[in-house]
Amino acid sequence: MSDLAGNVLKNNATLVGILGTWVVTIGGLLWSVASTNATYDLRISHIETELTNLDARLDVAETFRMEIRSDLAEIKTDLMWIRKDLEAKN
Repeated sequence: MSDLAGNVLKNNATLVGILGTWVVTIGGLLWSVASTNATYDLRISHIETELTNLDARLDVAETFRMEIRSDLAEIKTDLMWIRKDLEAKN
């Protein structure tokens, strides 16, 4: 009887050990998946923020380009007037 009780306890201890190992393994897998998901979420968030900032900078650059184009058109008009004025005086 004592051999039978010893074998049952060994089998129970083995079963508990195996179940504990599986719980730790599955927990580690879930932790890894959650960590990877959080990392990707953070990266996507940073990319979205950077994209928003780049879009704002692009808008500013486009506005600046339009101002330069307008200024160049005014300079061209002024140069044409000066040229006509010089031709009229000669």
